[in-house]
Amino acid sequence: MLVFFFMAQYKTHSTFNIFLALPLFLWGIMYFFHPQLNLIITFSSCFAYATLFMNPDQDITNKIKLFSIRGFLTLPFRGYSLIFKHRGISHSFILGTTTRVLWLGGFFYGILYVLDKPFFKRNELIAILKSDHFLYGFSAIILADFCHLLLDFKHKK
Repeated sequence: MLVFFFMAQYKTHSTFNIFLALPLFLWGIMYFFHPQLNLIITFSSCFAYATLFMNPDQDITNKIKLFSIRGFLTLPFRGYSLIFKHRGISHSFILGTTTRVLWLGGFFYGILYVLDKPFFKRNELIAILKSDHFLYGFSAIILADFCHLLLDFKHKK
């Protein structure tokens, strides 16, 4: 059994996810499911974004410098980090992923509301949630979080 006796840092999570986990997951997806290229791109981009800018550590986003690339791309989670405490629900396997996806969706929904743009109709939203793109994207975020939490695992003797 693989056990880590440290709490991994951002660079460790990023390196592990991007250079080891992502290629392995892509190989598995391509070998077992034979998806179209656009679904592979969806999976890869969602996995990379979830690893770099939407990981379980978004509960400490308010400590990242806002005027940096990482700070700018984590902008939607500034409020999230004020509500959720570190190592709380954000570090829960599927529930943490779901809260961040809903938070991000709510953030962009709020922007559309302020801009007074038309919203999705109920049938359009259901179609999106049933689409392969949503399935691949959400799966990528869940798997990126799983790898993050795996590295955060701390064995107690």
